[in-house]
Amino acid sequence: MCGQPFVIRLGVYALRTNREMLSIMSADILFRVDLPHGRCVGVRVPGAAERGDMSCLVGEERNFLATLSPARRPTWLAGRIALHAALQDLQVDAGPILATKRGAPELPEGVTGSISHKRTLAVGLAARLDRGLSLGVDIEPIPALPPSPTEPGWDNRPDISSHIMTPEELSALAAVPNSLRRREVILHFSIKEALYKAINPRIGRYVSFQEATVLPRCDGSVAVTLALAEHEGPFCAEARWSEIDGHLLTTAAVRPIG
Repeated sequence: MCGQPFVIRLGVYALRTNREMLSIMSADILFRVDLPHGRCVGVRVPGAAERGDMSCLVGEERNFLATLSPARRPTWLAGRIALHAALQDLQVDAGPILATKRGAPELPEGVTGSISHKRTLAVGLAARLDRGLSLGVDIEPIPALPPSPTEPGWDNRPDISSHIMTPEELSALAAVPNSLRRREVILHFSIKEALYKAINPRIGRYVSFQEATVLPRCDGSVAVTLALAEHEGPFCAEARWSEIDGHLLTTAAVRPIG
């Protein structure tokens, strides 16, 4: 557990926010950063009363968006905008980004990417394909410290640590002050979500939370140990974490070994 979080300070990074890069859309881009695992773009999710900017979507994407419920449209739209922007920053025109049978974004050959979204923020992560690289990204709102009575359900949320954490992770959690425990559990959850998004295209099945042990460090790196139940692989798995725009942002990269 770290006393000081690894925070992305947007002014430190070379944010390519010139007119050429922003020409993809007039949507609210909150950040565009280069992370160790790829180019990451964050987009504000439009409110329920907003139409949302669909200028970067092509026909198939617009048609699919129209089939979604009103509750799902804003986050799906913001996620596609974010991933299109990340790919454009890599000089890649991906065409329509629909979904695979397992729900991941379907991308053209030569690139890999991932999407995550919450109520107010969506992010897209992309990189050029290299040695079988597969990416995953996740975001989770940073819980209030101490928990705030205004946070919906803050005092009724179950403790999910025993469900998502391995014995080694639970042992490390025991040393975390009670006031920071929930944040640490959410961080582990987010890292594993990103990791499973990255590894799923390689094995094509559901991966349980017990099939990976992740131990986040203060510098934003993560020690990752895979214990895949069906012994797929071997794989080289990496993960990183940071804080940005009020969220925990986690990324993962998986490559086959050999």
